[in-house]
Amino acid sequence: MMDFQILYDLDIFTHEADSSSVYERIHRFTLTTGGKEALQRRMRHPFFDYEYVCRAQQTILFCMQRLDEWKTSFHPQEIKYIEEYFHSNITPLDPQAGWWARVWYIMRYGADYAFIEGSIRRLGAFIGKLLHFVRMHAHHHAAETLDDLHRVCSTLYADESKGWLARAGNSDLNSNQLFYLDYFIRSVHRKEFQFILDGFYELDAWFAMAQATVEYRLVMPHISSPGEPLEIKGLYHLFLPHAVRNDLYMSNRHHLIFLTGPNMAGKSTFLKAAGICVYLAHLGMGVPAESASVPVFDDLFTDIYITDKIEEGYSYFFNEVRRIRQLAEQMRAGKRMFVLIDEMFRGTNVQDAFDCSLAVIERLGAFRNTYILFASHLVELAHALEKKSDIRFYYFDATVENQQPRFSYQKKEGISELRLGKLILEQQQVLKLLSLGQDTTG
Repeated sequence: MMDFQILYDLDIFTHEADSSSVYERIHRFTLTTGGKEALQRRMRHPFFDYEYVCRAQQTILFCMQRLDEWKTSFHPQEIKYIEEYFHSNITPLDPQAGWWARVWYIMRYGADYAFIEGSIRRLGAFIGKLLHFVRMHAHHHAAETLDDLHRVCSTLYADESKGWLARAGNSDLNSNQLFYLDYFIRSVHRKEFQFILDGFYELDAWFAMAQATVEYRLVMPHISSPGEPLEIKGLYHLFLPHAVRNDLYMSNRHHLIFLTGPNMAGKSTFLKAAGICVYLAHLGMGVPAESASVPVFDDLFTDIYITDKIEEGYSYFFNEVRRIRQLAEQMRAGKRMFVLIDEMFRGTNVQDAFDCSLAVIERLGAFRNTYILFASHLVELAHALEKKSDIRFYYFDATVENQQPRFSYQKKEGISELRLGKLILEQQQVLKLLSLGQDTTG
């Protein structure tokens, strides 16, 4: 499972119900609650193996070509009705029961019988459509990558009685057949039918990722082997489709990028945009960019939002140190990492942060198989590292016009000396309000 810190740093998931997340933007395309849960599991476990990432991408491309067929074949209300039937607490009638028991059941529990009858017809139609979908695509060149589709297919073909059930949606069934099928579905072969539903949920998740790729106009990246350069043209944040776009290039030769620039200039947004792009590529999805070539990494790592752990007695700074230690351990183990660090060691004084950051960054240079994006307000730190040949320095530009900051959100080569903190403080009239407070107390 992917580190929870990464998932929340990049807003893949959020703690707040009203906050936007990558998951929320994809799960809206699922048909079922089970599909949402399958999608959540998949997004917590992206692939970090070259073959698996390529297969996932082929799967999503396969689904993208069949979105219309998927959406017209299966409907949320239909699946919900089947789920309610499958998980209902109505006890199936034993098929060995005589005709009088069946008549008595229909007379005594007429509403339950009507529910069972309607459900089996819906289930029969559903199985029929699923069988058709599987048969249509079982021999497609990409079908071998669709493990979930194969699971459903093999389950449906395994037992002739399921084929008979598939015809129930278009046939008249007598009460004896209905009671038999109900017992067959919810008692004898309950596990198999749960397996079919679970397989459908997995497909639902795949098609949701395909739909999101189309709806958000994401671009399928070229997936390259581990150690190859990372090259992204026209990168933008998924939540800001009309934002200014920037390029990103990293390689073993230039594997560390140091970003500077004033507050609100775009450093953190760029870090997150890059992280989401690499993350989505490892899911097999399209990415928010004009084009991209993404190598497969062994893992992602972020150090963006760190909090105190009061219950454990750990300070903010100590948690920062622990987080960097986790990175060091993974790098020492030989992992190829994609790393995003936003303002290292914020929990201590400026000199301490400078000394600690300098010591860490100088040692990061030795791990050329790890690509690192580092953002900081400490211009002095950037200058101290200026002569390092493996570090490239960029900044996000800003100007001041009539005491108003203007941001271009363009990444430029070099180091920014601009500081806007005091100006923004004055612009928000914080100092004026505090001065008024002094007058009042006086």
